[in-house]
Amino acid sequence: MEEIFKRVERFHSQFLDELEAVYKDCSGVNNIQAWYNRLDQLSAALERGDGTYRQIEDHIFELKVINYLLKAFPGSEMTYEPKGIDASGKDCDLEVKYDEKRFLVEFKSFHPEWKSTPIPQEHIAENNNVIMDGECYHSYQATRGHLIDVTYHTEEKLENYDGEFISVLAVPDGFHLNIEDLRDFVFIYRNGTHRPDDPLGPMTLHNLKQPFKGSIDQFWAVPIPQDSFSLKKDEEVMVVKPLMHEDEKLEL
Repeated sequence: MEEIFKRVERFHSQFLDELEAVYKDCSGVNNIQAWYNRLDQLSAALERGDGTYRQIEDHIFELKVINYLLKAFPGSEMTYEPKGIDASGKDCDLEVKYDEKRFLVEFKSFHPEWKSTPIPQEHIAENNNVIMDGECYHSYQATRGHLIDVTYHTEEKLENYDGEFISVLAVPDGFHLNIEDLRDFVFIYRNGTHRPDDPLGPMTLHNLKQPFKGSIDQFWAVPIPQDSFSLKKDEEVMVVKPLMHEDEKLEL
């Protein structure tokens, strides 16, 4: 990885050392070389000037979760970018087989631009107030808009697989999307309407291009900081449900 590391000089050397060690620990994951090849491509694009650190951070998030799953569920069999029915079709990011269960996992991260956008008062839930400035609103709404798009995209990918499996969309918890905001979205995904106390729920419904297919079984909130490969202290990967008391610690 020496050549790659020369291209990502903003990353702390300790973080890069950990990255290299984690990648080696994940050597038993089928097709993990494809993850490395993509990192090489992204870092080369960064060096040329047509790539970004955000793209690399998002890609590294995938390795963070793979590393967590390997350690939390020893004996699991994983395949990076498993091929679907149509070999030329779109692949999910990861297949996990554990205890006679099969999971198909898609990873997504969020990096909204920092700019100001007026709050659309006509799309605020009844009896709710939105107290935030234009910059915070844009960050919030851009993240939720991206979440809508990646949910559609994930559902499309899942159609390329047959057999029984549990489908998953895994996202970072705490970087532009915290678990409560994700829960508001999961409520919309499961029920087709927004929570009464979700002030921007009507805006989300307004932005839907079409109804969701409902083919994503689980939404994982993964509390791993940007500068680490370990979970935040005293926190767990959670399977997020529409209501907080229904949340479950991830158990494959």
